[in-house]
Amino acid sequence: MTTPIGDPVFVSDGEHFVPTEAAIGPWSADALQGSATAALLVRALQAHEASRGREVARLSFDFWRPASRAPITLEFTMLRDGTKARTVAFDMLQDGKSVLRCTALLLRSGQTPALPAADAFAAPTFAPPEEGAPIPAAASRMSPFFAGVDVRMARGQILEPGPAAAWLRLGRPLVDAEAASPLAQVASAADLVAGISQWAHPARLGFVNADLTINLRRAPRGDWVLVDALTLAGPMGTGYAVGQLHDRGGLVGQCVSSLLFEARG
Repeated sequence: MTTPIGDPVFVSDGEHFVPTEAAIGPWSADALQGSATAALLVRALQAHEASRGREVARLSFDFWRPASRAPITLEFTMLRDGTKARTVAFDMLQDGKSVLRCTALLLRSGQTPALPAADAFAAPTFAPPEEGAPIPAAASRMSPFFAGVDVRMARGQILEPGPAAAWLRLGRPLVDAEAASPLAQVASAADLVAGISQWAHPARLGFVNADLTINLRRAPRGDWVLVDALTLAGPMGTGYAVGQLHDRGGLVGQCVSSLLFEARG
């Protein structure tokens, strides 16, 4: 994995995490990007569940309120602990209120038959990120957080309507000097699924993503994540964006995000 460069997205302060300028999204100067907060919750999940013999099968994020620059506290809840499946939740609290929840489904690992043909349909189908096309400088300035994300387009254009595929890597440290884990990189990249595949030019039509669900077929490897994205809108101003998630070894999983579209001037 590449050594992260630049200011961290969050700074630890005892039991709290303090967002930096690098966590800010495109909505306002005080609103954090969902990619940043999702990665932070995945970091907490992995620290809590380390060495427990479970595989992360699903991550579900509910973005309940805009996250601000206020200090963050993380709160753990065990929802169900079974022999085959465990469901846990981490809430992100600011000023005593939950602004974001990550619910994770973890399944028992290491006790299933070998599946030698499991990768037959999931062989790499995209050129590596080094062969991808860079994005325009204007696109990299869409938010302070996104300015710290390395992007290489594998298909399509990031500011044009239609399906697109992009390699993404959070190049900054996530917390203090710590690099984002491969799973945190997946969460960070998946949150950008609707931004990669625009329904219309972002100058004309914006969107709010109210949630994000990630399903995994295996643990991701490395720090580059490809999101092969498609956004679909319905007749009442809502829709969803769906993406297939790859690392250098092939298909990792998929993601889907519910969207509310908003016209811009």
